[in-house]
Amino acid sequence: VESRGSRRSVSRSRSRSGSRSGSEAREASDGERVEEEQEPEGDSLHDSEEYDSEEDESDSGHRRKRKKKDRYGGFIIDEAEVDDEVEDEDEWEDGAQEIGIVGNEVDELGPTAREIEGRRRGTNLWDSQKEHEIEEYLRKKYADDGAAARHFGDGGEEMSDEITQQTLLPGVKDPNLWMVKCRIGEEKATVLLLMRKFLAYQNTNEPLQIKSVVAPEGVKGYIYIEAYKQPHVKASIENVGNLRMGLWKQQMVPIKEMTDVLRVVKEQTGLKSKQWVRLKRGLYKDDIAQVDYFDMAQNQVHLKLLPRIDYTRLRGALRTTQSESDAEKRKKKRRPPSKPFDPEAIRAIGGEVTSDGDFLIFEGNRYSRKGFLYKNFTLSAVIVDGVKPTLAELERFEEQPEGIDLELPTEKEDKALTHTFSAGDNVEVCEGELINLRGRIVTIDGNMITVMPKHDDLKDALIFQASELKKYFSMGDHVKVLSGRYEGDTGLIVRVENNRVVLISDLTMHEMEILPKDLQLCTDMASGVDSLGKFEWGDLVNLDSETVGVIVRLERENFHILNMHGKVVECRPSSLQKRRLNRFTAALDSFRNNLHRKDMVKVIDGPHSGFAGEIKHLYRNFAFLHSLEYLQNGGIFVCKTKHLQLAGGNKTAPAMEVTTNMEFMSPRRSSPMHPSG
Repeated sequence: VESRGSRRSVSRSRSRSGSRSGSEAREASDGERVEEEQEPEGDSLHDSEEYDSEEDESDSGHRRKRKKKDRYGGFIIDEAEVDDEVEDEDEWEDGAQEIGIVGNEVDELGPTAREIEGRRRGTNLWDSQKEHEIEEYLRKKYADDGAAARHFGDGGEEMSDEITQQTLLPGVKDPNLWMVKCRIGEEKATVLLLMRKFLAYQNTNEPLQIKSVVAPEGVKGYIYIEAYKQPHVKASIENVGNLRMGLWKQQMVPIKEMTDVLRVVKEQTGLKSKQWVRLKRGLYKDDIAQVDYFDMAQNQVHLKLLPRIDYTRLRGALRTTQSESDAEKRKKKRRPPSKPFDPEAIRAIGGEVTSDGDFLIFEGNRYSRKGFLYKNFTLSAVIVDGVKPTLAELERFEEQPEGIDLELPTEKEDKALTHTFSAGDNVEVCEGELINLRGRIVTIDGNMITVMPKHDDLKDALIFQASELKKYFSMGDHVKVLSGRYEGDTGLIVRVENNRVVLISDLTMHEMEILPKDLQLCTDMASGVDSLGKFEWGDLVNLDSETVGVIVRLERENFHILNMHGKVVECRPSSLQKRRLNRFTAALDSFRNNLHRKDMVKVIDGPHSGFAGEIKHLYRNFAFLHSLEYLQNGGIFVCKTKHLQLAGGNKTAPAMEVTTNMEFMSPRRSSPMHPSG
């Protein structure tokens, strides 16, 4: 093995000794080569010393010249030194000469004989391999994950996928897409008809030349046929009745728009469990319902709602032809009220109720043990956005407002509108570092509200965003309802809970549950007049030609009417007619005393026996009384006049009533024109 020091000394002596001839250099190199071949592995220290002495001798002439250079501090270089790269190049040229490579052949470009031979062997290699082995080799070679990165850089995978997808897009050599007019509602049936026609003509002399037929979801009145030529489309739609309108005109879809035909846009419903929705149409139109679950595959929503069942229509064995005709008439006039399912009432009218686990089955519908209906509806039949149930609807669902996920606006501007603040309102901080701090509003400037805090350590007014505040009330506060079902009503707060306030109405003495945001402190009392000024609390109105009643409660859309039979019914203001008061209206009490409006009487018989009050209205033998002792319907109740006793009137029973037990007969009824019988 030749040592690196000996090789370097030989090359330097060959390049730098100008006195040697070419033959001497070859003899020296041949002699050294012989010594190298005889040299065993490893160099001895003695040999290295010999090589060093030869190097010193060869460089002795140059050392004498460098003495003069050292005299000037090395600032003048008399001879250029040979770079190591030049030495390496000389060594490589010497090696190339040893193996017989000419210098100009090294610089030539192109494959060598070895490379050509390797390629030939690689080509012949496939002949000896089996197909599955070649396939396995190619799969391993080109399945490298880093291949895309090597070809396309850092974003190679995305770019490679994009190029792959681009190759799948339709081009000019692919079949065209033709839009054909179809009968509305028969699109899918027509596609199936064309498929059967294609199969029927497939093995005949004239098969259909179309490639596919598509009826996209949501496209009404058109289908798409894929074919190379328009005559192929016309031949396929001949004698198809649903496509008669498109027989004379077929519109070709541009190539760039062909992919949009089959593009599926996912509809974001945003439905979630326990969300509130309303029905758009049908028997349950405008009814509130709660989402049980949403079936995205079938595009249906399973709802929980209060059923509307007609308990007056006979079922089963009790059903007759006459009852069916009467039921049809009732069905046209009105829809049944919404109330929980009552299995006993269903059995009473001949209906059959079966049990299925936790549910009751009646007429194919499922009802829970609490009386709620669980039914599937299509998504197009429900209203999803902006549905907010009223407190009355929440009560019917037995839900507490604080336990419901209400969709509140996300924008601060919209959130500020959820509260109607005014100067003097008591507010509480609901967000930020000062949460739960209470105070009173001093001034309002847009969304910026100045609050004087009720705290011993805070003496200065603070400014808050409207979204950071909420109203709070205490027991005994007198408030007015600003919006909602009881808009315009006033009352006294009797109970305050987390997210609701319970108050007693000043007029009707009813208990109402209101959200704090819908209340405002006030000192005046409600006038009891509706928004149009046509009716007011306590008015006598006509329900129909034979029935009258008194308004005992005014709501935003409905009035509660106490009719002369003692029942409270809800009516629309448009269906009512106000009765004109007659100050000469009179009646007789149980002791034949004359009764008039505003007389004080006492009830001595009937369901309201023991109450005393003032007569508000008289109608035939019925009297509507107002008593401060009666706590329902604003203190108004109805009773017959024969059950009343006039305060301060005659208390002696008439002889006629004692002997005959007949009611008093008016003079007109006892006249000869009206004989008693």
